[in-house]
This record gives sequence, structure tokens and C-alpha cells, in this order.
Amino acid sequence: MTRLTLRLDFPSGSWLGGASRAHPDATLRATETVAAAEGEVTALAVAGTDRAATVEALREHDRVDRVDVVDRAGPATRLRIVAPAPPSHVAAAREVGLPVEVPVAVTDGRAIVDVVGDRSRLTAFSRRLTGEGVTVGIEASDAGGEPVLTDAQRALVLDAVAAGYYDTPRECTLTELAESRDLAKSTCSETLHRAEGRVLHRFVDGEFGGEARGEGAGKATGDESDRRRERDRAEPAGIAASEP
Repeated sequence: MTRLTLRLDFPSGSWLGGASRAHPDATLRATETVAAAEGEVTALAVAGTDRAATVEALREHDRVDRVDVVDRAGPATRLRIVAPAPPSHVAAAREVGLPVEVPVAVTDGRAIVDVVGDRSRLTAFSRRLTGEGVTVGIEASDAGGEPVLTDAQRALVLDAVAAGYYDTPRECTLTELAESRDLAKSTCSETLHRAEGRVLHRFVDGEFGGEARGEGAGKATGDESDRRRERDRAEPAGIAASEP
């Protein structure tokens, strides 16, 4: 199981993203969302200096059916939000069976969330969010030790998986992936190749102790690892510049 801290940028079309971007001084903390006969009901607390205007923005959002004020006392206004669909992160978590720690605090359209699960669920969660227009980034991981991929490689691989580049048949070409990241096709290809190589080397070392590389692989593996690290430190500038 892996624990990730993810950065989620909600689109303005979602009520969490729209209301928080319209009032960036407010923080929207979403706790539980339950399905009811009237729709998806979310418990929400609005804190900050612009609470009243934020509540009105939620009422006026076209993806919100009703806003009930539960409590105005204290540092936050507590609301009951009724909408036809759950927030994007809730829908994605339900679909893939992934727990998301609450509350999810959204400020100016962005939230930092903690999730725990196996790699396949984490990948499916990210892909589902991306399909809903949410931009996903990795803030931290508990994998421990030296990361398998650099930040730039990880971001590109995550986008590639979400776009269907590794599906069979592929749903995204290398050209389309490069254009979506505003990268040269050659830079995109080289970075993916390096990332794939690092993942495969780590797999071979973990599963077979490097024996698949033949006699004397131990020293060669160490030397090659050093060379790979040096190459990755010199990751093309275009990739680094594309990081949010």
C-alpha cells in the first residue's frame, strides 16, 4: 500500500472550484458526502474573510441545487450542499474504492489531499479525476528511499497514464501527449524512455536481485545507477519548466 499526498486543481465548472476561485480568500472544507433522495448532500464549512459572498456564489452555481445554512457561529459558516452529483474527488474515490482523508480543504480552486491504496487504485483515481477536468499532481509519497522517478518524470508518466498512452490500444499518441505538456516530441519521448528504464531496472533489481543482467551485474548495476542519476539531474529544461 502507498500513501500519497496529491495536489488537486478543480475546474471552475465544479462548484468547489468555481466558488473558491471566485473568492480566493475563503477556504471550503468538505467533509462527508452522502447520496440521498434529493441528490448528493455534502457537509461544507466555509472559513475566511469573505464567507457571506462565498455562500451566495455557491447558491448561484449551476451545479448546486440548494444551500442550507446550518450554523453561522464561530470561525466558519457550516452548510449543507445539495447537488445532482458529488464533488469530483468523491466520485472518483467511490468508483475505484479508494479512501480519501477528510476534510478536503479547497482554497482558490486547489486542495491538498491524502490517499492510501495500491498502485492500480491510485492510478485509476488519478485518471478518473483527470477525465473530470481536475489537474492532479504529487506533493509527497511514503515510498521511502530514493524515488524511482524524478519529479518531472513522475508528472509526465502520470499524465501519460491518465491520457491512456499506456492503454492497449492506445488512447493517446506521443504527439498528443507532448502537445498537452507543451513539450517537443523528442523531449517527451526521451523523458518517458528514461522513466520506463528506471522503473524496469527497479523491478528487475527487486524481483531478481539483478541476476537477469548476467555475471558481474552487481558492480555494473551500481555504476549504471550512478550514470542514470547524473543523466536525470540534467533532465531537459522543457520538462522542469512544465511543472506547476
